[in-house]
Amino acid sequence: MFAEVVVHTPTRQELGDPDAGVFTYAVPDALRAHLGPGHLVWVPFANRRLQGIVIRLTDQAPTVPTRPIEALARPHPIVTPQQLELARWISRRYLAPLLDCIRMMLPSGVARRVDSLIELTAKPPFPDDLLPEQRELLALLQRRPLTRRQLRRRAPQLARRSIIDPLVQRGLIAVGRSVVEPAARPRTGRRVRLVADAVTIERVLPTLGRSSRQADALAWLATSSDPLPGLADVCAAVGCSEGVIRSLAERGWVKITPQRRMLLVLDPTAAREALETSLSRAPAQAAALAALLDRPQPVEESAFRREASVRPETLRALEKRGLIRRELERSSVVLTIDPGEVKGIIEQLRGLERYHRVLDALQKAGGEAWVGFLYAESGCDLVTLRELEAAGLIALEDVEIERDPLAGRVFTTDRPPELTADQQVAWETLRAGLLRAYEPTLREKGEDAPPPVYLLHGVTGSGKTELYLRAIAEALAHQRQAIVLVPEIALTPQTIQRFAARFPGRVTVWHSELSRGERFDLWRRIHNGEIDIVIGSRSALFVPLPRLGLIVVDEEHEPAYKQERTPRYHARDVAIALGRIARAPVILGSATPSLEAYHAAWRGRIHLIALPRRVLAHRATVAAWQTRLGKAVTHFCPQEGEVCYAELPTVEIVDLRQELRAGNRSIFSRALQEALAQTLARKEQAILFLNRRGAATFVMCRDCGFVLRCKRCDVPLTYHKTPISAGDAGGEDLLICHHCNRRTPVPHVCPQCGSSRIRYFGAGTQRVVNEVLRLFPTARVVRWDRDTTGRRGAHERILAQFVNHQADVLVGTQMVAKGLDLPLVTLVGVVAADIGLYLPDFRAAERTFQLLAQVAGRAGRSPLGGRVIVQTYYPEHYAIRAASRHDFEAFYRQELRFRHEHGYPPFTRLARLIYAHTNPDRAQEESERLAAILRRRIGEREDVSLIGPVPCFFSRLRGRYRWQIILRSSRDPADLIRGLSLSPGWRIDVDPIDVL
Repeated sequence: MFAEVVVHTPTRQELGDPDAGVFTYAVPDALRAHLGPGHLVWVPFANRRLQGIVIRLTDQAPTVPTRPIEALARPHPIVTPQQLELARWISRRYLAPLLDCIRMMLPSGVARRVDSLIELTAKPPFPDDLLPEQRELLALLQRRPLTRRQLRRRAPQLARRSIIDPLVQRGLIAVGRSVVEPAARPRTGRRVRLVADAVTIERVLPTLGRSSRQADALAWLATSSDPLPGLADVCAAVGCSEGVIRSLAERGWVKITPQRRMLLVLDPTAAREALETSLSRAPAQAAALAALLDRPQPVEESAFRREASVRPETLRALEKRGLIRRELERSSVVLTIDPGEVKGIIEQLRGLERYHRVLDALQKAGGEAWVGFLYAESGCDLVTLRELEAAGLIALEDVEIERDPLAGRVFTTDRPPELTADQQVAWETLRAGLLRAYEPTLREKGEDAPPPVYLLHGVTGSGKTELYLRAIAEALAHQRQAIVLVPEIALTPQTIQRFAARFPGRVTVWHSELSRGERFDLWRRIHNGEIDIVIGSRSALFVPLPRLGLIVVDEEHEPAYKQERTPRYHARDVAIALGRIARAPVILGSATPSLEAYHAAWRGRIHLIALPRRVLAHRATVAAWQTRLGKAVTHFCPQEGEVCYAELPTVEIVDLRQELRAGNRSIFSRALQEALAQTLARKEQAILFLNRRGAATFVMCRDCGFVLRCKRCDVPLTYHKTPISAGDAGGEDLLICHHCNRRTPVPHVCPQCGSSRIRYFGAGTQRVVNEVLRLFPTARVVRWDRDTTGRRGAHERILAQFVNHQADVLVGTQMVAKGLDLPLVTLVGVVAADIGLYLPDFRAAERTFQLLAQVAGRAGRSPLGGRVIVQTYYPEHYAIRAASRHDFEAFYRQELRFRHEHGYPPFTRLARLIYAHTNPDRAQEESERLAAILRRRIGEREDVSLIGPVPCFFSRLRGRYRWQIILRSSRDPADLIRGLSLSPGWRIDVDPIDVL
């Protein structure tokens, strides 16, 4: 058995060859029962050990010798058969290496690689004839071994073979191989669980802690049956010195009775008789004996002698007569504290309080807690926990912590509303198609038709999302799963809110802002079938849903669905291909569909469903609005049952040429200024749209006309103020290139002529914010563009701030034109509708119409009504006029005539080849060379034309000069490129979304 493997390393290959980069390996007998397509394996490749993906198994032996697969890198396949088929389709369609296409399907950071490990094998001193760089390398390696990649990062000048190889040959260092661990792994946390009962704790706990002779002595005294144990007995029993007991006495816990000589009358009766007889002639002895008889026995000798003035010889004489006995009493130890206090003192001496704090915190937490919680609550450390575990009182367990981007979010469950008449008709069509696709007997009957593709064309606010929700519910009812694509991360929060409220616990999000760990954990949950609905950007198409049954592409017209890097796929077309592979219906939704999608619908290649009217709300909601506003609500059309429709907002076009003639030099027309004032006075909200960041679009010297340009991109630098904030108050002046992000301070004098007459021209979002604050100082303004959304979660924070009415005016670029639902927005102002309209790109008019129609659709989504003001220098343009009338059909007809006349999509397909080089002559020569090859390939074919080679509109970016060739064909233009072996520096874009 043999396996075809895509190896994880770049290889030179011919364009469009589906087998390029695929290598055949023998399958060892030990792996035959375990290996299958989609497995990640270790394979030998030249003199390296690399990972690869098995894409196919075959029994047909290749004509060349093969090497065996070394091992499985993971026990289970990480790419599904559907994903492999989709990767092949993307590779063929977009002329992309199969490896790059498969990489999109892999879980983030799961692959491992082998790197060279460089380590020191000799000890200093080192030879004197070494190069300085070699000495520096040896000094680094004395600290620890380094992989070659680590060395390149730390000291790239030392990673050259000319430095390393001589050291290896002289035996000073060795170069081996090291397997680098995957960048993404399950995240684990340590939990502590109480496993002993109170009786066990009481018994075991005193045995823990540090050794303490003082504690041992107290414990012995507390349990001893001798009420007056001697000091020597205590020391012998405990095994301690007298110093230990004396330390306890110093702390007041015991009292040591010192050793003393005691006097005891042996027989009191005989003693009294002696007083009258034999002692009558010994008065001193008689007095001493009488004094002894008057005292409780025994009597301490020294005190008695002192008190009774008795001489020692007198006592010796009485002892000699046998009347008294003199005996030595031992030193004794007595507890001076209450027995109930002894336990606490013993625990203190042994350091058991720390164990008690841990156990108390655990009991308060219900018997189980995270290690970090116990650290904070009890002040313990891991050593303490290990000791408790060894004593059998607790259990330490490593638990996987799931990294969920929606963790902590609370979603209120909602119920499906009543459909409008338009929605009902659309839903019946959709549902019928879904049921046919999910019918299990179709294939048995031979009805193996591809699943349907629908274009849901509904005006803004027409209720497309509700149909998405119902379609997903239908898929779930048939045990299928769904992918919902949104073009921007900015749309994700609102979309997640809607979908998670309808399908609690079954939804997740997938986009580029997720951490590598979050993506890894989500991939595993999706792969295991734990999640049914994935909402995300274009990359969500490549998650391994095992039972995919529906794909929704919301705002299908958005250019964000086109990938800018290899493979340069379009998510809309890939979604349709994936739907065909997985037998899953596809819904494309938009208020302003792309001409390609709309034309396909009119040609009958996909199904068109229309929603021509905007839904305001149900009658109860409108009544609630009236109560909340305290006035009648009139901005809606007549009711249809329980549903109220809304009119699309009125659009007013302002001719900026007339404004200039009237002396208005502000970036806001008089009409827009007045409308803003009225909106703010009514405590409503406004959106100001300008598809350009920054404070000025270029900076120019007014004396010599010099324009400051990026030295790497040859485009004008844009003026910004930093730090970038909502209000942009203050900040450093910077010139920023929007292509390579090069930043430079604003010069005070012209670099060319030395003049100080530097001026700023044009307007960006920063300037719009400043102008709003100048005209309306009390307005709360927030800005939403790429500059303000660099940090994770910024989109959601800005949107929440505006939705919660913590801001009055939202200034933004095309992000604000997306499918946002903002009920308090009653005014939308388009500051400059002409931006992009006159770019040398065949989609310029379409993009302008879509942006204007979409941003206008943000107004009037509540009973408050809405108004749109569009400022333009060219009000006669058909795209602007059609957008102002919300007339997609008129624009579609006009634009289609233009496209047909000039042979642009949807009547043809394009392939764009771009060559970039640091040398302008080399860029031109290579472009002309390839153009000549392509012309020979085209020959007499009338269905293909070649445009170029010509410099790109942005002729120099990031220090590289750019030339382009465009192939135009009524068929597949990529056919002409397949099989070519291109020089490095070429970039191929099949079905480009622009030709700039």
